[in-house]
Amino acid sequence: MKSVWVRHGESEYNLENRCTGWHDPDLTELGKEEAQKAGKYLCEKYGSIANLYSSDLRRSFNTANIISESTGWNITPQVSPAIRERDFGDWSGKKRDQIKLLLGEDQFTKILKGWKTKPANGESLQDTAARVYGFLKEIEDRSNELPHVIVCHRNTIRAAAVVLGKVTPEEINEFEVHTGEILEWDF
Repeated sequence: MKSVWVRHGESEYNLENRCTGWHDPDLTELGKEEAQKAGKYLCEKYGSIANLYSSDLRRSFNTANIISESTGWNITPQVSPAIRERDFGDWSGKKRDQIKLLLGEDQFTKILKGWKTKPANGESLQDTAARVYGFLKEIEDRSNELPHVIVCHRNTIRAAAVVLGKVTPEEINEFEVHTGEILEWDF
């Protein structure tokens, strides 16, 4: 089954360089443009899709809706909290530079980019991967020649990359996903 992972367009928190987690900021104008661009690419490449999924967070859901509208698919996204962004706990809403000053560069990077380490009252990337794995098990039986488009978040996609065997937990700290970016994987 083909899966197409789309990171949501730029959010207000992305613009402000904040850790977002489960906070729910909306898209910026650039984020809306990134969603339209993703939609145009997907329409040109695939024509149609099997399903459109989104996390329950506004930046993801709005990106999915813009993709649907810009392609003419007019598919209402199927919403799943299992593909929410990683919960950043006490970091949520805080500026990354402030957290880095408090913890130091090495500890900040270990928590932000690593596999098992979590911010206080938050999730590790490994925790996020458990949710993503459950989501993939739910949709894997929906076999179809057409791709399943999954609009979600940076760390959800990073977790999926490990779950789907695209990178290892040891390599995940080097794996990055930008706003509006599209990754196409079979599983």
